[in-house]
Parts: sequence; structure tokens; C-alpha cells
Amino acid sequence: MRILSGVLLFVLAGVGLADDEVKLKNGDRLTGKVKALAGGKLILETVHSGSLKIDWAQVVSVKTDDPVKVRLVTNEILEGKLSPGADGKLKIETQGATAPVEVELGKVTFFNQPPTQWHGSVTASAKATDGNTHVRSFLITGEGTRETEADLLLIRAIFRYASQSGLLTERNGYGLGKYNLKITPNFYAYLSEELLSDAFKDLRIGTITSVGVGYDILKQKEIDLSTEAGLAYFTNDFKVAADESHLGARASLKLRVALPLGFELKDLFTIYPNFKHSQDYQIRNEATLGTALGGGWTLLAGVITEFDNRPSPGLKKQDDTFFAGLGLTF
Repeated sequence: MRILSGVLLFVLAGVGLADDEVKLKNGDRLTGKVKALAGGKLILETVHSGSLKIDWAQVVSVKTDDPVKVRLVTNEILEGKLSPGADGKLKIETQGATAPVEVELGKVTFFNQPPTQWHGSVTASAKATDGNTHVRSFLITGEGTRETEADLLLIRAIFRYASQSGLLTERNGYGLGKYNLKITPNFYAYLSEELLSDAFKDLRIGTITSVGVGYDILKQKEIDLSTEAGLAYFTNDFKVAADESHLGARASLKLRVALPLGFELKDLFTIYPNFKHSQDYQIRNEATLGTALGGGWTLLAGVITEFDNRPSPGLKKQDDTFFAGLGLTF
């Protein structure tokens, strides 16, 4: 009797999950529960095969038992049960309407689109020694992104501080605000603003305003690779030296590689040529190696390299900052 009841419950659960139906161009009919549509892929939860990702271009009709939020290319949102319409169209039985709304399948971009949210991370590393020398140092980085099908907004900040025996030895900051407008799935235009300050390079505040284009060369689970290039305008407000500004360029290469044992390598290389002085250029490189600890925590180590081919008198061309610390992803 218990076995019969278990079988009956399984069958009923399967029937409940198989209320929705998707018909493909090749004539196949798939049953399950329509969960979402995003990035040209329809997600259908099935009893026997689990979650299926179906190419939306191969779908000719959809029928659902429960209401679905449908977003069109015009950004209009309709909600209701779905059923096949005439000439390959989709019927949406919206609440309160006297008749279902019919839309072309090609004009549908999302089912049950989640709200746009911010995601990011915060990383901190610190060092303190007491004895013959008294050293205090810390590095804090933060990053936040908000991405939609149409654009991406990025905010980054890095602050470094160090003192030895009460004397300040390092204090500088870097900030980036960047907006990407997606033209195709891989090609985009961008506008960025970078802010810099360094107490030991006589730099009170520096800005880099850049506009250009970017391309995602690879975007996979194991590896991401993208490049950007554009024009840039530089302003430097010095404490002692005369302020200056000039036109130049900004080019970058960004890489992420998944490594064995759960490690991940990230590298961001950026070069800033100076059109005013051809031998004057700066390079910034940020490389990190990290591994997830669970619960959103990450163990990170890396190096930030800053290179100036024509530094101010008395300063070295290259600065390297090595760090190790904990990061929290949200």
C-alpha cells in the first residue's frame, strides 16, 4: 500500500510538472515547466531530463498552465498564461483583457526576467609589526557591477596606506567609474573616468577621461578575454610641480582563467600613451590569484604594478605592491 501511494505521488508530481508544452520547428513536443527565457535560451524543467536549455529560434509555440512575465524588445512587460497563436505568434492571456494579446515570437526577449541587481566584492589585507620597527600597512579594494542585456555599469576603488615608525611611507588611491553600452553580444562602446592620487608622487589628484570601444574575445566558464581601446584626456593637479593636461589614449587587456584545484587567475593590463610626448607613457597592471573558501569568502594574493616611462625627478619608473588577504563576494 505504501509503495502504491509513493508511486501515485510521483505520478501526480510528474503530471503537475508536465503542464507546460514547448513545440519545436522539427515537430518535437517537450513537456515540463517553463522557468525562464534569457539570452536566446528557453529554460524548461522536465521530470526525466532535468533542466533543458532550448534555442529560442527553434521554438514555434509555447503553452503554460501558470502566468509568465513576458518582456518584449520594446521593453513592454505583459503577464499571463501563454498559448499558441496564429502564424507562429504567442498568445498572452493578460488579466482584465477581453481577449489574449498576440505577439511575434521574435519580439520576445525574456520570460520571468529577474530584477537587475548589483554584484561585487570587497578585499582587505593588512600588516602590522612591533619591535625594532613599527610597521602599519593595509590595502582595501572594492568593486561593484550592474549588468543588463543592454549595458554594464562598473565601479572600482583601491586604497593603499603604509607607515614605518610613525612616518608615512605610502598613501595613494585609485578609482574607476565605467559605463559599457552593448552594441552586439560581444562588441560595446564605453565611457570611463579614472581618478588617481599619490602622496609620494606629488600628485594631488589626476583624472583620465576615456571613450572608446571594447570586444569580448572569449566568454566561457573556464576563460574570459576582452580588449578595449579609445582616446583619453589626462589632467594632473600636482602639489609642487606645475599642473598639466594632455590628450592620449587608453588600451587594455583583461583576462580570467579558471585553474585546477579551484584557483582562479585574473589580470588587467592597461597602457596610457601620451600624444603630447611620444616617449611618455604609463602602464598599470593588476594580477590576482584567488580561491573560494565558501560562504562568499575568497583567499586572494596579487601584485599591482605601476610604470611611468618619464617619472618626476627623484622617482623610480616602477612601483610594485604585493598583497595577500581575504575577499567577500556579494
